[in-house]
Amino acid sequence: MTNLEHEELEMTGEMTSGESAMKSESTQSQAGSKIIPWLDAFLDKLYRNRRDENPPNGISGQVWGMPSIPLPLPWATDSPSYFLHYFQSQGYGPTTNECVTTSALMSMNMLKDWVALHEGHEVEPDRNIEEYTHELDSLGFWGWKYRFSTRSPLPGMMTPWQAIFALKDFGKNLAKKYGKSFKVKLSARRRLLDLIENLREGNIILIHGAWQMTLDKSNKKLGYNALLALLGGMPHTMVLIGYDGDSSQWLLLNPADPWPSDKHKPVTPKISRMTTKQLMDFWGRKFLFYPPRYTFTTISLDCSDISNDNLFY
Repeated sequence: MTNLEHEELEMTGEMTSGESAMKSESTQSQAGSKIIPWLDAFLDKLYRNRRDENPPNGISGQVWGMPSIPLPLPWATDSPSYFLHYFQSQGYGPTTNECVTTSALMSMNMLKDWVALHEGHEVEPDRNIEEYTHELDSLGFWGWKYRFSTRSPLPGMMTPWQAIFALKDFGKNLAKKYGKSFKVKLSARRRLLDLIENLREGNIILIHGAWQMTLDKSNKKLGYNALLALLGGMPHTMVLIGYDGDSSQWLLLNPADPWPSDKHKPVTPKISRMTTKQLMDFWGRKFLFYPPRYTFTTISLDCSDISNDNLFY
């Protein structure tokens, strides 16, 4: 065999090997293109909302989760202005996982003002998410009662259950300082009318749910995250502040919207709106490491005396 024939044989072998590899990759790609949509559909069926509800009937105008007594605050001239004052973006936190932390903090800032005014005191400055997370990090391991620290394996994450501890201990501090506080309760498997009832009572509502995620990188409609897709979706918590009966939309402070493009520049606070279907799809989606479907945390603004044994439950 001449050198030329030998080289041609080697080239032919390389080409055959390359073609085989390309065919193998193509076959795998075709298999993946069939399996991934099927698996996405299976996971969605497993975790998605299991209950449809119609928008609440007989509600005209807007229902706001406001205290029943007047609040002599410059930013309380109307309900939207009141809530927009307390909005904070979780994007200013040390990690991207601060939705529960930020929602709890917005609630704490509202509560301290309400209790102080109720007892005839001046309001104190609000804490921001950067200050609050730094305060919890400074507690070291003991701070894990309220939030997994910024440098922990679960960085910067406060779960809905930890939020209960954080809110209750915050309430105890208010009770020592002012003699009045509030009630906190986590309720699961509730209905839309329960949300309306709590709004009418002037309670603060932290609503817990999840956004659908996908295993398909090419899917432009859903966020891609393989791990979260397998676990149910992207868990999220927001503050439900009202309901607009005229447009049949739910009003929320969503700590992830708006998100700052630059942490050194402020965002413009906004009130997010969701249709009943959008809310139910979020609220009814199951995330494996979150509370059951249709869960919310209520914070009652009906002050109780600190001697009341049922102050926290």
